[in-house]
Amino acid sequence: MQSVKTCVILVSYRGAEDTAACVRSLLQSQRAVEIVVVDNTPHDPALAPALAFAPTVTLIRADTNTGFGGGNNIGIQWAAQHSRCDYIFLLNNDTVIYPETIARLEEGMNAHPEASILVPRIAYLDHPDLLWYGGGDVDWKRISVSTPGINGSATAPLAMQEREVSFATGCALFVRRPAMRQLRGFDPRFFMYEEDVDLCLRAREQGLRILYLPDSLLLHRIQGSSRGPNQDRTNFWATDNPRLPFLCYHVVRNRVLNLLRHAHGKDRCLALLFFPLYLLRRALPFLRHGRLDAILAMLRGIHAGCTVRHPVPIPEWTAE
Repeated sequence: MQSVKTCVILVSYRGAEDTAACVRSLLQSQRAVEIVVVDNTPHDPALAPALAFAPTVTLIRADTNTGFGGGNNIGIQWAAQHSRCDYIFLLNNDTVIYPETIARLEEGMNAHPEASILVPRIAYLDHPDLLWYGGGDVDWKRISVSTPGINGSATAPLAMQEREVSFATGCALFVRRPAMRQLRGFDPRFFMYEEDVDLCLRAREQGLRILYLPDSLLLHRIQGSSRGPNQDRTNFWATDNPRLPFLCYHVVRNRVLNLLRHAHGKDRCLALLFFPLYLLRRALPFLRHGRLDAILAMLRGIHAGCTVRHPVPIPEWTAE
């Protein structure tokens, strides 16, 4: 019988159809996996029927919507208590993997014992020839990240270059069990957005190395849990997005949190110099289109980020 080395954690928020499609692709994997689905809706009546074809999936109902990071933390705690897998794969529910995706990640860990986190190449589900993530690094000018080659060819030379990176997207984080125990999941202060940036910064600060592995590929629908059914998934900053204030508040707040927690010396100087210009560039289209609600949300985000200076305790890894 094939041993199971990887526990896959999916967080579903009103995303039964996407989650079911992801689970179907996981069941076609060349390597057997454990699958844990956290319903962060918290009770989506469509989810259990959508997963009826996969009785081996563990379905956990959250008591409340704890956000992306909090939902993953529920799954991580389950894995700490119930799984003996070597790797924990935090995977967006609006992704589809290829049969060889996880096998190549597991083989990548064997080939690179120095790496604690692997991240695969990611292309758009609707346009598999276009790159969504091909390696990334923290960019303190925006207090966020740079992902070279995005929206370009999914097989461009840089996209196909295996390399160490400082940012691995939370869309697909393949983590060694001891490293996850050390990191203890996502910081619960980050309800949504930029929580993966914080996790990667903490990983690097603790001496953990992150490797981009282009031979492992998956497809991503983009913003599957945070847009309406008719909303453009790739243009979330659009001025006609009704959820724009939510986006502006959480993105700005969480970037300020990362600045206060992680930026020092030259990095902090770059952030303090360029981030106001970035915010201004974002705000000008909102002003032109009368989206004062979005501008006010950005200002509230700045205030909230500045007033939450001390990190709340990250949940301890439950004793095994």
